[in-house]
Amino acid sequence: MKSFRSIVAISGIAVLTVAPMLIVDSYKARKSRQEMSRMMAVKLLVVEKVEAYQRANSHYPDSIAVLSFTNSSQEIEMLPDLEKIRYRRTASGYAVGWDGVYGFSR
Repeated sequence: MKSFRSIVAISGIAVLTVAPMLIVDSYKARKSRQEMSRMMAVKLLVVEKVEAYQRANSHYPDSIAVLSFTNSSQEIEMLPDLEKIRYRRTASGYAVGWDGVYGFSR
């Protein structure tokens, strides 16, 4: 009976040790997915604005600084994330990405 109690106690301690780590990992993964989703939405907004600029001016902008991102409350909420977006004009169009990764080219 004593050995059974010892096994239960050790198992309980193991669960209490591992559970917080699993919770933290789960939280970090969820935050990472949320960040990815948010940045994809910002990137798509930039692509829409760049394409609209190109239709209006017959060329792509040299930077996203010339684009207007204050047309809606949703765009205003995205303004801090725009600092993470990287845009560059290329010979054949443009490239848009974040954190130095250009994930979309045209």
